Amino acid sequence: MDPLEAVKPWKDTTYFLMLAASQRGHEIFVTSQAELTLRQDTLVARARPVDVFDDHEKPFAPGDHAPIDVAGMNVVWERTDPPVNRRYLYASLFLDFLPDGVQVINRPRAIRDWNEKLAALKFPHLTPDTLVTRSVQEIHEFVRRHERVTLKPVDGHGGKGIRFCHQASPDLDELIASATANGQRWTIAQEYLPRATEGDKRILLLHGEILGAVLRLHAEGQELNNLDQGGSANATTITARDEEICAAVGPALREAGIVFAGIDVIGDMLMEVNVTSPTGLQEASRFAGRSLHLEIIDRLENPTGK
Repeated sequence: MDPLEAVKPWKDTTYFLMLAASQRGHEIFVTSQAELTLRQDTLVARARPVDVFDDHEKPFAPGDHAPIDVAGMNVVWERTDPPVNRRYLYASLFLDFLPDGVQVINRPRAIRDWNEKLAALKFPHLTPDTLVTRSVQEIHEFVRRHERVTLKPVDGHGGKGIRFCHQASPDLDELIASATANGQRWTIAQEYLPRATEGDKRILLLHGEILGAVLRLHAEGQELNNLDQGGSANATTITARDEEICAAVGPALREAGIVFAGIDVIGDMLMEVNVTSPTGLQEASRFAGRSLHLEIIDRLENPTGK
């Protein structure tokens, strides 16, 4: 995971999962991607045990660092935030060395294969019109075909790097040049959905099944609904269209070994499939009136559902 010191316990999903594991009597060890080492085919981590408390003033009491054989863990959960860069990819390759008896969440190969911005295109009938290219000219042509377009980096996260444009934008050339780094960076151009003003829905899936949901609404004067960009979490309901989308996506997630995911829906369209460190679990639990974090740990304790 990312450093303990940076965790915001009142909203952090990783903390919430650690708290649930602690409350169920499990031992918890924390490490980072940089502290992983391969010794032949044995994965070792420089890790520290940590006690977790339901106290936002003092959420953690970590112990001393020591090397551990990661194969001795029952569950290994990688919750480092994106982007999935070279460091992230190598860490996932290291995790592939763990034996089958260790539950690795999510499956490292799935993290490599399911880019969070591109994965939705595995279900093109559920997504808005989308172009992924480095070509400045192709994006200009795409913008001409749509009333408004969203530009975003392929490896972006938390709403960073997102731009909006239309054919009459006075700085259109500059926007496209900046987004693509003058044709050197793949960029997503996507049909803008007017229903984005109503918020976007984060639906959390456990083993491909709906666990809970949160509606994220933008702050006043802002367009982005991301919580990291000042958006707020609100209660929501699961519609028939949401169920249709989840019924299409869920089996593919299970087959890929993605245990915990968060899909983003605007209106009736699938926008993203988040598989690295999906957030929103604390908010979804409050709105559902259920301890969703404990339900997740229970499922990990009983992976076959028996």
